[in-house]
Amino acid sequence: MPSKPRTGRRLVLQPASRRAARHTSTSALKRFFAIADAWELSPLQQCRLLKIPSPQVLKRYRLGQAPRLSATQQERAALLANIQYSLNAEAASTDRAWAWVHAPRAAAPFEGDSPLYFMLENGLPALREVARMLVRENEPR
Repeated sequence: MPSKPRTGRRLVLQPASRRAARHTSTSALKRFFAIADAWELSPLQQCRLLKIPSPQVLKRYRLGQAPRLSATQQERAALLANIQYSLNAEAASTDRAWAWVHAPRAAAPFEGDSPLYFMLENGLPALREVARMLVRENEPR
């Protein structure tokens, strides 16, 4: 059976280089800290959302002196970025995103808690749920 000559580049799957992984981690952290500042999160809230062990380690991340983010931490940062993007897509005001995150909501899944409290208490599954919910709300009908 004749083989077809290969044209184009071959796709080679391999782990990201240290440099690429560090860049991904750095950009995710920059986005995360911008969102944390916009939402006026305390250091402890930031630690809980990103699953960082202590405010001292958080400070090292802010200074760029901590190890790169784990895959789970990168997922958390990406979900928070998606949540922020969805909130800003609805309205041009960053105050709207702050108000939405901090205001108590009666509807499920919040049951009277603020979305921020819901995410802090329920971790990664809650981050995924809030991100999905906002994407569905923003879908054109």
